[in-house]
Amino acid sequence: MALPACGGPSNDAGDRYETILEAPPYTPIMRLGPETYNPTLEDRRQRFAEALEQRHLPILRRLKKGEIGNFGGIEWRWADSPENEGIGTVRGVAYFLREPTASLARYTADPLYSAQTAGFSRDAQDSVVRDWAESIGTEIASPGFGNMSVPWLTLSMSRAEFEMLQQERGWNLPANLALQFDPRADPDLPSVSADARASIRYFAQQERPSGPAPDIATFDAVVLRDGCFFVDGPGEDDPLALFPFNVGIYRDDEGYLAFRPRVSADQRRLSRVGTRMQLGHRREVAGPPAGLIEACGQHRVVAVSAVDQAAGYGNDWFAVREYRDREGIGSAEAMRRANDCLLAQDQTMANNRLRGTRDHPTQCAKTLGIWGNPVNPPPPSPLPPSALISFATEPVYPAAPPKKLEPTRNGVCRFEERDPAERPSELIDTNRASNMIFWADEGAALWDHPNGFVDEGMVVPGFRIVAEREGLPDLWIFPNRDGPIHLYSGPEIFECRQPADW
Repeated sequence: MALPACGGPSNDAGDRYETILEAPPYTPIMRLGPETYNPTLEDRRQRFAEALEQRHLPILRRLKKGEIGNFGGIEWRWADSPENEGIGTVRGVAYFLREPTASLARYTADPLYSAQTAGFSRDAQDSVVRDWAESIGTEIASPGFGNMSVPWLTLSMSRAEFEMLQQERGWNLPANLALQFDPRADPDLPSVSADARASIRYFAQQERPSGPAPDIATFDAVVLRDGCFFVDGPGEDDPLALFPFNVGIYRDDEGYLAFRPRVSADQRRLSRVGTRMQLGHRREVAGPPAGLIEACGQHRVVAVSAVDQAAGYGNDWFAVREYRDREGIGSAEAMRRANDCLLAQDQTMANNRLRGTRDHPTQCAKTLGIWGNPVNPPPPSPLPPSALISFATEPVYPAAPPKKLEPTRNGVCRFEERDPAERPSELIDTNRASNMIFWADEGAALWDHPNGFVDEGMVVPGFRIVAEREGLPDLWIFPNRDGPIHLYSGPEIFECRQPADW
């Protein structure tokens, strides 16, 4: 979507639009803990359905095994009502290719379940669902698979848009292929708020939520020059910016032009115009919107995948908490020191960008040691002569013992068995030892070896971690709680834990 922000040929300032080259960043670290998570109605329903499925797992497993080639999965359907603490009434629809009612009756008479005719069995779900994703378009539809549930397509468009497209193309989707609509595709906030329109000549953004992009962090300021947004990088050939579909522009509480999510339930602060940002993956647009070029002139156009504030990007609250404990100071003082350093670091870079200075910014992580290391680590003590060993030949070390392959299910993480064929090709191996390999999205798991043969990694919401186990199905690992979660694996351990002081 490319929007003339003012909705007409002129604005209240007589065609004089705003220029913003610099603004103060938001305070980088506001609290020593994760943001409070308020689950949506859909989140609560999904959790309830997962718990319900676990409770009924013995029956469902017998059904799945006994009806191979016939069973098409379970779909949990909700109706609004005050039941279940206000999230509604749920029932399970079991799908079968042949004799649905009789097939279900062989395993349960529980009124929670009803039976319907399936369009395909779970044995064929992989090819069927992926074929439908290809037919609809992989830039719009991505397949998903569950343990007992029907498979689904996640669609990066609103339900109304998809239904129009479905009618136009004549798509007759199978009954047991569920549709999940990305809430970002149907935002409830405008691209440009009413109080920002007079300042902006043109706000260009993508037409729909984009699919997965390479996990790359890139940093530059985004500025406004006579109502047009530019990426203010090195040199004179600054490109115009094309923004993601799911972000908009508004005036924040202090009156600064700033970016925000376009879904009101998402209360994250992103960044202010005129500050340095983490712009994610960038790509030059071959055919930019004609209206953008007409309004802002002949320039290169670059699409960015994020507009997060660079000062304090990643919000190292956990590291600052470690710094607090190491230095023996209070939380408020630790945050003050970290924020002062991060803001001074950002100001130095702003001065270099705008005022021609060439100062080297303070390296806050090194100065404060907030990445887990002391500022000046003590040198290791020298070994006594009696402890020094020399070898005439290369020493032979014993082989590492095999790792425990079955996890301890203590509720901190959810472990889900899946066929290795479902493992995404873009995952990278983060640990390759013994008879278990961990695969993960880049940045999801930073593996350490705290003692001997025990490995430790972080489980991060929104990232995938997959354990490849020799001779067994893959295990997909997801966080089940808020806060820091550590995944340990070794000869006698394979489980998630949280710090004792959390």
